[in-house]
Amino acid sequence: MIKELCCVAAISALSFPFIHPFGPVRQQHSSALLPGVLLNNQDNPQDSARVLQLFERACQNCHSERTQWPLYSYLPLVSWALEKDVADARQHLDLAHWDQYSVDQQRDLLARIGTEVRNGQMPLPRYTLLHPEARLSAAEIQLIYEWTKAQRRAKRSHGDAQSSGIIRE
Repeated sequence: MIKELCCVAAISALSFPFIHPFGPVRQQHSSALLPGVLLNNQDNPQDSARVLQLFERACQNCHSERTQWPLYSYLPLVSWALEKDVADARQHLDLAHWDQYSVDQQRDLLARIGTEVRNGQMPLPRYTLLHPEARLSAAEIQLIYEWTKAQRRAKRSHGDAQSSGIIRE
């Protein structure tokens, strides 16, 4: 009886890495640049390039399909927690699908990005513990905040011009 219980326990333990209660998060992968809006800013291309680098360094691992899964993410239970965090993050904002958001959604997301980064809510403190390269300096936080404000302003102007019939798409 004890032998059978040990076999069942061993088989269960060995199957943990293959069970993914949060869906196929790891299977979603994109090589698309992050995000399309960053490349469309002609007003200040240097800031956009710097913000793109910051997004790639501090945001893309959770908020896109360009996640680099560390070795510890393959451990049972740890993998579940990480996959849940990434699935939740992508549900809130998926930079790989930026162009699929409406202009209003993009403006809302830009406001949330600016606010959450400025308030130190993003990147998550528990993430930066294991990924110190994702920490943002005060200057980087300010750059992202100012960039999101400028992008929202540009999208608002574009939306106003479009609704008045000036811009036709």
